[in-house]
Amino acid sequence: MKNSMIETNIAIVLTDIIGSTKFVQKNGSYNAAKWFGLHDRYVMNFIARHNGQLVDASDGHLMYFASVQDAVAFSFEYKKFLKKKNIPFKSRVGIHWDKMLIVKSEEHMVRAGGKRINLEGIGKNIAARTMSICGPEQILLSHNAFKKFKERTKQNRFIPSNAKIALVGLYQFKGVKKPEQIYALGTEEAHIQPPPSGEKVKRLGGKKKIKVRLRNKNIKEVIYWIFYRVSILTSLYIIYGLFHTANNFHSNNLFFVITGIDLSFYLEDINYFFKYLYEFYKK
Repeated sequence: MKNSMIETNIAIVLTDIIGSTKFVQKNGSYNAAKWFGLHDRYVMNFIARHNGQLVDASDGHLMYFASVQDAVAFSFEYKKFLKKKNIPFKSRVGIHWDKMLIVKSEEHMVRAGGKRINLEGIGKNIAARTMSICGPEQILLSHNAFKKFKERTKQNRFIPSNAKIALVGLYQFKGVKKPEQIYALGTEEAHIQPPPSGEKVKRLGGKKKIKVRLRNKNIKEVIYWIFYRVSILTSLYIIYGLFHTANNFHSNNLFFVITGIDLSFYLEDINYFFKYLYEFYKK
């Protein structure tokens, strides 16, 4: 039995289909089984392509890789597959780097339906907690996984060159003594926003919103950035122009004739207010 246990550092990866039970209830067991079968076949291909090893599978998958870079490459290809193939569900992904015991089961246990490989160590719990708070479009890394990922010396073609990574906060995991710094990976600013607390995870602190510098934004984000600011300036300019025009009306204008109310006094104050806002945003 001693020879069947290996202690080594590995990248533990856990995935989980979001809302799998609701998906089965909505689409029926037969249709759900077809989608899950397609999903699992691709996942197995991705694991093999990135030199990984499957450990267990249910609504998600537990696997490990020799390097965090391989784990991240798998995760990006997996997320891309879900989007490209229009898979009707999303998935969470959590990655952790730790020293683990890889335990190979005896043949008679495998023949009886047991798992061929088991992972033992607190690292599996950390990976599971990390995965549990992951958003549908992001990939989450523990602090150890992030440190190993930073040590990479060459680019992996499956990891997008425009990939962004950010520290999204400090989290306390149930069953784990020390709080964990969590990092998010993605290709857009929206993908690297801090996930909220979960059932077994409590967020202790960190930035409420992660902002990406303009030079690091992709084309879609740059267009949105420009459109947002132009729309604000345009709106202020229109409002300012309307109130400026209204302020120049004399007391014999149509509104005064009908109602007998002179708004020129109030409009002058409002005019100065919007003029200030316009000059502020113009800068």
